[in-house]
Amino acid sequence: MTPSVRSRLMASGVAFALGFGLANYGVLRIARPDLWLWILVAALLMATGVVGVLLADTTRAISFWAILGLEVFAVFTLVPLLWTFTVATAPSGVTPQTLWPQDVSWSALDGALHSDILRRAAGTSVLVAALATLIAMPLAIPAAYAFVRLTVKGRRIAYGFVLVALLMPLVALAGPFAGQLIAFDLYGSRLALVVPALAVTLPLAIWLSVTVFRDVPWSLGDAVRADGATRAQQLRLFAAPHLLPGLGVATLLVFVAGCNDFVLGSALAPDAQTLPLPATLLLASGQVDDSSAAIAAAGLLWILPAVVLLLLFPRRINQLLGRSYR
Repeated sequence: MTPSVRSRLMASGVAFALGFGLANYGVLRIARPDLWLWILVAALLMATGVVGVLLADTTRAISFWAILGLEVFAVFTLVPLLWTFTVATAPSGVTPQTLWPQDVSWSALDGALHSDILRRAAGTSVLVAALATLIAMPLAIPAAYAFVRLTVKGRRIAYGFVLVALLMPLVALAGPFAGQLIAFDLYGSRLALVVPALAVTLPLAIWLSVTVFRDVPWSLGDAVRADGATRAQQLRLFAAPHLLPGLGVATLLVFVAGCNDFVLGSALAPDAQTLPLPATLLLASGQVDDSSAAIAAAGLLWILPAVVLLLLFPRRINQLLGRSYR
């Protein structure tokens, strides 16, 4: 549906008014060097408003509400990252007073890499997430195949339970999980978080695998089998090009999600020796030298795998996370 002229004009007006307000507030209240960042954001929003007015009656399907939303999302994503970078690169003992970094020092990054607490926590996160992913994916793939390919009674209801599990607040499960771990005398073990981590990885793995299977040209697979192809030929001609790339990226996304869970980790790990990294970053203030800078540096390093994954597979991730089905 082509956006209406009125919709574009309203979005343009909101963008220009928001930018004009930010510019005036920045000039009156924000000191340099942050003032230039403030004015840059304001100028971008005002320019969006001007372009929106000029293109309001175009026949192209341009949504300036979407453009405005993307700009606001970028600001609310990049500004916290910039502040984290400023804290992580501040000289030892210095508390940053501006958003834009002043005196850049890399000592906190080096300290985060050589901190025994942070390194052990990162190892715990990777170990737990890897094992939970290795368990979840073999269970998720046949489940997703059944949801997509098999016409069975109650399929929609079962998939609804998967979505409920995916959206369930994990903190509600912390108490029952803790009770079970104590009953089996596993509370306090690094591997004790593997089974609770399945509450994160398994629903997500099923949901992503269903998305992968919905895009597969199953008629081609049926044709390959009808032509008498062996299992090895079916794997080479059909599964390898059409299934493995999507399932591979889904596996990486599940692993990253498992690495970044802090709710169960902070609730089920009794001490610093068993905390995963996200929980350590949340709770380890005062336990790490120059803790604010080191924690910020560790946080920046921890998001690098997700950034690399996004840069390597942008189209595939967009298909898995951003596509809607009609």
